[in-house]
Amino acid sequence: MTEAEILDGCRRGDRQARHELYVQTSTRVYRLLLRMTREPETALDLAQATYLKVFTRISQFDGRAAIATWIHRIAVTEALQYLRRKGRDAGTSGPATEAVDSVSDNQAADVRMDIEDALALLEPLDRTMLLLRYDVGHDYRAIAETLDCAEGTVASRLNRARERLRFVLKNSYSPEEDAPSKHQIL
Repeated sequence: MTEAEILDGCRRGDRQARHELYVQTSTRVYRLLLRMTREPETALDLAQATYLKVFTRISQFDGRAAIATWIHRIAVTEALQYLRRKGRDAGTSGPATEAVDSVSDNQAADVRMDIEDALALLEPLDRTMLLLRYDVGHDYRAIAETLDCAEGTVASRLNRARERLRFVLKNSYSPEEDAPSKHQIL
């Protein structure tokens, strides 16, 4: 089925078309939600909520963006709302620099942080920007459509998110990790 046929079928309530749309998009949606929340069960719940909204609001899809971009917009909105609620319930929503300071203060100097851990320390919008660009592969226009903002805003937010990620990664390693070992063979 073509995207137009799938979309037309979904609008008519065709179960096969809905299934096809789900099959074509659900893996990327779940992966995005998982990387945003870092909680498999939550990502599944948010994916379910996303597709409920997709299928109940399919008539509102105007075709200005790709259907996958529209679905990602719904998923991102669901995840950001969840993360805001979670932060409010936990009483935390501090910036990445506070999280990095606590990691630096509370853990041994040889702690290594991978990209996933660094992304988790970023504010949800920064993490979302980076994931949409580098994990999902959206261009600036698609990110702008997903987040309902101008392309110029995407450029500046992405730049800020990259800087914050750089800061988190730079400050998560001790200077000793970068220095060559006495026993290292050159």
